[in-house]
Amino acid sequence: MTRTDERDAAAGSGWAKAPQWVHDPDRAAAIADATARDRRHYLTGGLREVECRTCLAKVMVKKTGAHHTSVQWNDDALAQCSQIAEIRAGGGNAALLPTCPRLSASIDHAVAEGILPDESPEVDPDGYW
Repeated sequence: MTRTDERDAAAGSGWAKAPQWVHDPDRAAAIADATARDRRHYLTGGLREVECRTCLAKVMVKKTGAHHTSVQWNDDALAQCSQIAEIRAGGGNAALLPTCPRLSASIDHAVAEGILPDESPEVDPDGYW
């Protein structure tokens, strides 16, 4: 692609480093598809539902190593967790809590029972990488 083609591709984007590919709709569609795959992979890939054995809050969890666990809370789980409720009642910020110790124990149990892999493989659900 020539420099002129790159400028033409960026026309209308307002920013040359983020071209819109107005003259190449096939490429624009391919980029949009790849972006959607990346988003699914990084935001939901490998996540499994784990229920806290104490308060029954359900969160999405992925282990990416022995010392790294990703936990995605939703509003229902935040409302159900007594540990987080205690922090909020005391005026604290629950976002600063590394994790609920009871949920952490439930995650460890899920790994021990084989419900949650101890290290989620980096697998693209669509089979692209």
